[in-house]
Amino acid sequence: MMRSAGLPDHHLNAGQNDTVMFVGVFMWRSGCARRTQASSVYVVVHRSAEIWTHVYRVIDDPQPGRILVFLERALAGDCAAEACGWVLSKFGNAGKSTPEPRMAA
Repeated sequence: MMRSAGLPDHHLNAGQNDTVMFVGVFMWRSGCARRTQASSVYVVVHRSAEIWTHVYRVIDDPQPGRILVFLERALAGDCAAEACGWVLSKFGNAGKSTPEPRMAA
């Protein structure tokens, strides 16, 4: 992913024609866990033989220099607006930045 000022320095695997959008940093409660984690959330539209939109949650691994990437949702087709809407409806607008499309590097 292209790095730009203000965006987390996470490297998601994305193809040359994929679009990566940083949605924001949210406090994420996963599954039935009682604790929450600060998570950077991205929407990626993958364009290969088929088009898929994925919502990824990224957290720092306790081991330095590593990240953990979780696929939280998958949608068939180019559904970036729907995916961003899902994230915002789940977590609200508090503390989010405006989604910014980035072509994969």
